[in-house]
Amino acid sequence: MLLIVLLALGGGTAWFLAGLKPEKQATSGAEPINVTNGTVEDLQKQIVLLQGQIEYLQGQNDVLKDENAELLQKLGSIGMKNAPPVVLPDDGVAPDFVGMGLEMMKMRKLHALPLVTTSVSQEEVEMAILAWLKRQQPNDEGKKLARGLAALGWIPEAIDPLPLRAALLARQLGGWYDEESETMFTVDPSTATGPSVTDNEPLGIAFGQLLREYGGILYQPQHGPMTTDMRIARDSLISGDAALTRFLHSLQNPASAPKEDLPSEDPDHPLNQVPMPAFLRELALFPFSRGFDFAQTLHSAGNFEQLNAAYSRPPISTAEVIEPEVYLDPERPAPVEIQLDDVKLSGVLPFLDDRLGKFACVTALRTYNEDEDAALGARGLVADRLLAWAADGGAKSDHAAWQALFMDKSSADAFFKAMLNALKQRYQTKGEAEFTAQGRFVSLLRNRGDAGVVLIEAANEEVRTALKLLMK
Repeated sequence: MLLIVLLALGGGTAWFLAGLKPEKQATSGAEPINVTNGTVEDLQKQIVLLQGQIEYLQGQNDVLKDENAELLQKLGSIGMKNAPPVVLPDDGVAPDFVGMGLEMMKMRKLHALPLVTTSVSQEEVEMAILAWLKRQQPNDEGKKLARGLAALGWIPEAIDPLPLRAALLARQLGGWYDEESETMFTVDPSTATGPSVTDNEPLGIAFGQLLREYGGILYQPQHGPMTTDMRIARDSLISGDAALTRFLHSLQNPASAPKEDLPSEDPDHPLNQVPMPAFLRELALFPFSRGFDFAQTLHSAGNFEQLNAAYSRPPISTAEVIEPEVYLDPERPAPVEIQLDDVKLSGVLPFLDDRLGKFACVTALRTYNEDEDAALGARGLVADRLLAWAADGGAKSDHAAWQALFMDKSSADAFFKAMLNALKQRYQTKGEAEFTAQGRFVSLLRNRGDAGVVLIEAANEEVRTALKLLMK
């Protein structure tokens, strides 16, 4: 019905404008220009008359543009729940985010109403993102993961990573689609931490459209908590899809192309202003960087229909994102689960039982190895499982055991070599596979027919001994 109303308005406007020209000519008393018999003075009068008609029609065109923008904004607000009023900048001209969204939806072949947008502070955008992240990772799942990573020594200390992730996403996207109010919040430029934040708004619009369209399918709460590896893989699908949509849109609209001049490694880059540990930052950036390549591969294989279908069959691991041909295999193998007879330590269950995945593995190795050696060490990873238990007695970090399983002995050998080199540099040891340093009791052991490697980090010798038996 809305489309019919808009078409009727457009048709009525066209009829109205078509009727303006004869009426104007009739009231002016102008005669057709006679080039052969008319005088120079008559020609000048005709030129002045035509110029006036052109100015009048241009004015009518500007009015219709304003009315069109207002109708689009109203169209985007239909069905919106608890949305704040649209706030125009001081110049009274709203950015054409609705029009941009319509263009992207048309190109992305999504059939839905455009997003209603409103400008809020960057802090409010971060709070909206944080609320969404907490719904995705309830019960302090983010904090528990950080404690486990700190126990492994991969981040300096246990922190709450979700506020940092929210701050990073706000800078990456320049806005956020709030599901509760069904509104796209864009960052008010006067509150942005840098111009590149608002330059990213087209990416935020694309991400918001896809989150509205597929978020309910991609992040289904009835499936229970996801592993870290699975969550990053699913984030990579929607983030990569948004990055691809924005890229294809910018090819047709150069004005919406990224304007960031600073390289990502520059300390002044907005993303580097978030005090996030390097390991967590790499995990947070992966969905957009490698996700783009993943989405591009799917688009090349079957256009947007292939991407649409992926939301009902999302990647199950970062390994599939890194190697899209594995994902596209209709007979892709099910994920391998590492089974243990018992995971209780002194009768206590671990507070963290997670799967980190291939990208987390290569990221951990890259910290103290050359990229080639790190990639070789993680290449044959089939499965992994991270367990962490609380340490008593004022220990600096908790207890952790990370079991990794590889395709064969040679793959496990490459990982063992790279991980041992990392431990040697981090703890300043001579390269022993079992040692005590900096208040930590560390062991790197082979198991599971030499296809497995387990890293143990404990706060005392008693727990290290117990974990050796548990992981054997």
